[in-house]
Amino acid sequence: MQSPFVEPGGTNDAQLFFLTAVYAYVLYMASDLISSGSELLMLVPSVAGVVGSIVLPILGAVPDGMMVLFSGVGPNAQETVAVGVGALAGSTVMLLTFPWFICIIFGRVPLKDGKADYGNKGKAGLCGSGITFSPSIKKNCKIMLATTLLYAVIQFPATAEETAGEDTKGQAAAEKQPAVIGLIACILAFMGYLVYCFMEANEDKQLAAVVEGIENKQITIAAALQFIKKTSESQKELLDKDRARLKKVCKPFFRRYDFDKDATLSKSEMKPLLHDLGYWPDSDQMDKMFAVATDAYTDSRLQKSMDKDGDGKVNFEEFVDYLYKFMCDESKMNKAPMPSEAPKCIKYGDDDEEEEEEVMPEDLAHLTPSQQMSRVIMRALWMMGLGTVLVLVFSDPMVDCLSEWGTRLGISPFYVSFVLAPFASNASELLSAYTYACKKTEKNMTTSLSTLIGAACMNNTFVLGIFFALIYLQGLAWQFTAETFSMILIQWVIGLLAIKSNTQTVFTGVLILLCYPGCLFVVWFLENKVGWD
Repeated sequence: MQSPFVEPGGTNDAQLFFLTAVYAYVLYMASDLISSGSELLMLVPSVAGVVGSIVLPILGAVPDGMMVLFSGVGPNAQETVAVGVGALAGSTVMLLTFPWFICIIFGRVPLKDGKADYGNKGKAGLCGSGITFSPSIKKNCKIMLATTLLYAVIQFPATAEETAGEDTKGQAAAEKQPAVIGLIACILAFMGYLVYCFMEANEDKQLAAVVEGIENKQITIAAALQFIKKTSESQKELLDKDRARLKKVCKPFFRRYDFDKDATLSKSEMKPLLHDLGYWPDSDQMDKMFAVATDAYTDSRLQKSMDKDGDGKVNFEEFVDYLYKFMCDESKMNKAPMPSEAPKCIKYGDDDEEEEEEVMPEDLAHLTPSQQMSRVIMRALWMMGLGTVLVLVFSDPMVDCLSEWGTRLGISPFYVSFVLAPFASNASELLSAYTYACKKTEKNMTTSLSTLIGAACMNNTFVLGIFFALIYLQGLAWQFTAETFSMILIQWVIGLLAIKSNTQTVFTGVLILLCYPGCLFVVWFLENKVGWD
């Protein structure tokens, strides 16, 4: 069967550049169609949880997966598969560097006490500013780092064969069994990650329902504290993520009692809260809680008060600290009025921002709800279907173009694919990161970074699994030690930076951005100076 595409080998440089640009643009549009169609399905309540946790991650990895697949088939698969490795490495590293840097630069706000002050969204300089994300990012990074271990399944046997001096055909034969083991491991890790995403999505929905109940005055503050206490991992001290849960349920109560909306609670505003907790203090007891920082009170007295800084008012952090102490006091909790039936156990969300609702497209706003759902589903399926077809059709010729560029430039196709392929298949992530960053909230920073980390996890499981299948079915040899080491190294550097602190400055952002060219340098150094591969 004749191909409708022009053979790159028969073109001059200008024609090859034009072909590459056209294919890259088509793949970019295809990726955007898949992403936009998936997001439309988020408007359908019955499938929103599944779409966000399963459909989006899978479809997001389709462009890279298809490029990898087509690079490993054909008569010269052992040579062209370098394009697939470049697409995998470039996609993973690009997503963890450029969009992350964009989030920090455009989402930064002034720092206060080592944390991003999202209440101050004014102009922020390059120094003394940064972003703060929720503790859930640390957990996601640990999962990402765990998935990098899957590369060891094929890398160790490949290194052993290369050290023994085995030729390409002999190495490929020896790697078939490890490839099967790796494929099974990738499938299990991939399914496990989807289950984890699904459970996290459902937990967020449950928490959102509980917070809505709090805002509608259907759940008392004492009952909310009881939930946190029962579902906390540690009963002795509040862990970071348990504190995030507590802040999530405390926020609507704080807003409710903050009558003058000055982001602090005065004595008169605290009284209704204490009454709801079953505590009726007199004026002297209130004075002790709001110990003013004067000579009349000692430092120890101030430490025992609710008003830690002695300014005569309670801010949100002091409010959370007080409720935590109240929650840990069994005698006080027993006196607090509880509903006759406690709500079901909830899990936690990670930020204290208000939820943002998905917006129905304007051209569908005039329709009835049932008509809207029908149109949304049809439009989403059409967009995702067309995007997927375009990816399937244009990935193969794009691989041929990138391979041809490597030949003409006298370099490995890996380098060409590393630089060009990610910006064709994942360019929409750059715009998405910018959009989230400009909102300058902890919730949006967390959402954006979680998406980037999730994409890396999908590459380490779904896309790597395609490689393992190609090694077994096509008889390919894994000869990418330098590339593998560099890709894992960059993921560990960025992952450890996020695990170390959930506040990152512009300096951290620059370090993360430098990891992109740094990865290419490490590959070049290991191949040309150390002699790997």
